[in-house]
Amino acid sequence: AAIELIHKQPVRWVKERTVKCDGGGGPLGHPRIFINVDRPQICWCTYCGLPYAKESNRKMLESLPSTSYPLEPTGHEAEVPKGYQSNTGKPLEQR
Repeated sequence: AAIELIHKQPVRWVKERTVKCDGGGGPLGHPRIFINVDRPQICWCTYCGLPYAKESNRKMLESLPSTSYPLEPTGHEAEVPKGYQSNTGKPLEQR
C-alpha cells in the first residue's frame, strides 16, 4: 500500500522553523505548503507525506523508542532522493 511506502521515507532534517514543500515543483508536484517544525516531533507534508523535523530536536527524537519514519536514510528502493524535492527555479523542468 502507498502508506507503507510513505513511511519508508527518512526524515529531512532542517535548521529553519518552517519548511516549504511543493512535491518537487512543476507539473509533477503539488501546491506549495509551509510546515511548522518548531515542536519536537516529526511533521509531514499533508500532500506527499514527506517527513521533516528541526535539527535542534534531533537528540530528543533519537531518544524515543520508535518513530513512524526512519530518522536516517536506510537505502530502501522506495526512498525519494533528497534532491528530487528541491525546486530548481526553472519552470516545468523535468528532474
